[in-house]
Amino acid sequence: MLLGEHAVVHQRPCLVTAVDARLHMTLTLTDDDQFTIYAPDVGVDQIQGAIADAFAGNQALAKGTRFIESALAVFREQFGLDRGVQITTRSDFSSELGLGSSSATVACTLFGLAQLCQHDLAPRELFDLGIQAIFRVQQTGSGFDLASAIYGGTLYYNNVDPREIIPLAVPDLPLLVAYTGTKADTPTYVRQVAERLVTWPEAMTRIFDAMAELVQVGRGALGAADWPRLGQLLDMQHGLAHAIGVDTPKTVELVFRAREAGAYGAKLSGAGGGDCIIILAPDHKRTEIETALQASGGQIIPVLPNAPGVRIEPEDKEL
Repeated sequence: MLLGEHAVVHQRPCLVTAVDARLHMTLTLTDDDQFTIYAPDVGVDQIQGAIADAFAGNQALAKGTRFIESALAVFREQFGLDRGVQITTRSDFSSELGLGSSSATVACTLFGLAQLCQHDLAPRELFDLGIQAIFRVQQTGSGFDLASAIYGGTLYYNNVDPREIIPLAVPDLPLLVAYTGTKADTPTYVRQVAERLVTWPEAMTRIFDAMAELVQVGRGALGAADWPRLGQLLDMQHGLAHAIGVDTPKTVELVFRAREAGAYGAKLSGAGGGDCIIILAPDHKRTEIETALQASGGQIIPVLPNAPGVRIEPEDKEL
């Protein structure tokens, strides 16, 4: 998330970029009526159940596979699924990092099932199905990370009805990502912000409107590759995130270390409460910034922005 955290949940726009750490999923149709999931990266060696019972009663067989099961249920209801499926996942990144692993899982499952069953679904159709799958699991969320996983690249995303998803032609972002060491619970922080909105409706509404203004200005700065200007916007967004109560001492520490080491700007990225910060880093300051972050306990996550969205890997002939 570049700009617009939490405001996007409340019908405002955001800017988001896909990173090149990927979730890999292999799907194979079987001749029975069972689904079998192997997901060792999230502690699931193997689970099996009837296709008809996938996410039955809004319950999954295992916490680590709930988004896969929910996507299976949504796909089956929409298109039917009269055969079983075996699914194996492998991730380039830990689900602890808060880099949209749940949305990547939903995007992969729906895209893979569509390919297997020969349904030619446009990105927007995948997105609409994916929103249903995510809401079944967590009953909240704006969908920006799902859009990023499906479309890839850098997006302007506006959480209105109907949602706007606009791919942006932007140059390479000089982006650094650092993990705070703490896994955040996104639904919890979304609910906390919603509660603060009830308590302080006028103040919170003005903050969300300010975040929306930063997004609109940031869209222009992105297109112009005006990194000092975009960096200032990141700094302001972080201040607004602090105001709505989602900052932590560790994110504060890492953000300020990055700025002191010469970053254009830095901010928490996502729901808050931990997870990652992002930094716009001048090339000649990049090493110095990385060193400062590591000295303060930050873990540099080697990812590149503007990555492609869900796809069949080029070397694979079939899923």
